[in-house]
Amino acid sequence: MDAVLQTAPLPVLAGGLFVALLAARELGGWLAGRRPRGQDETQGYVLSGVLGLLALLIAFTFGLALDRYETRRELVVAEASAIGTAVMRVRLLDPPAADELDRLYREYVMLRTRYGHADAARKPPLAKASADLRTRIESAMLAAAAPIRTTPLAALVVPAVNESLDVGVAREAAHAARLPASVIAALAIYALVAAGVLGSTLATAARPHRRSVAMMFLLLTLALGLILDLDRPQGGTVRISQAPLDELAAELAARPPPSAASPPR
Repeated sequence: MDAVLQTAPLPVLAGGLFVALLAARELGGWLAGRRPRGQDETQGYVLSGVLGLLALLIAFTFGLALDRYETRRELVVAEASAIGTAVMRVRLLDPPAADELDRLYREYVMLRTRYGHADAARKPPLAKASADLRTRIESAMLAAAAPIRTTPLAALVVPAVNESLDVGVAREAAHAARLPASVIAALAIYALVAAGVLGSTLATAARPHRRSVAMMFLLLTLALGLILDLDRPQGGTVRISQAPLDELAAELAARPPPSAASPPR
C-alpha cells in the first residue's frame, strides 16, 4: 500500500476517494431507506460526533504531514550551511589535501543538489552514490588530519566535515520517513464510514441535499489530497525549495581551487 500511496498519481487517488465517498453516501441512504421518514434527534447527535471526530483525525494527520515537510525543508538549509562551512575550513589545509577535499566536496554538492530535485523513485540510487562519496570524503579527511591531529586546525576542520556528512544522512532519513500507510488507510475508511452515516441520516430527511453533500465531499477530498501531497517530497505539487544547495553549487563552481587561490610562499 505504501507504494501505491507514493507512486499513484494524486488526481487518480483523489478522484477515486471522491467517487467512493459518494458511493458510501448512497449506500448509507439505501440501507436506511426502508425506515419510515421522520425526525430523530439522536441521528443528528451521532452525525455531529462522527463528523467532529473526522475533522480531528484530519487535523492530526495534516499536522503530522506538515511537521515532516518542515523538517525536510529545514534540513536542506542545514545541509547547505554545513557543507559551506566544511568547504571553507578544508581550504585551510595545505595542498594537496585541500585540493582533494575541495574537489570531493564540489562533486558532493552537485550530487546532493540532484538528490534534492529528484522524485521518490530516483532518490535511492542518488542516496547510495552520496553514501559512497561520504566514505571517500571521510577517508580523505582522516588522511589529511593525521599529520595535524594534535593541532588546533584539526579540531577546527574535522568536526565541520563530520557535521556536513551527518546532516546529509539525517536529510535522507527525513525523506524516507513517510506517513504510515495504516494511518492514511484508517483515515480513508473513517471518511467512508462518515459518508455512510451522513447518507443514512439524510435518508429520513425531507430533502436529500446531494449537491451540498457533494461539495462537502469535494472539500474533504482536497484536504486528504493535500495531506498526501505534503508527504511526497518533490513528487507532488508542494515542493521543497533547493535554492540553498543550488546557490552553494554555483558558488563553488565559480571559486578557484585552494592551490590556485593561495598566494605563493
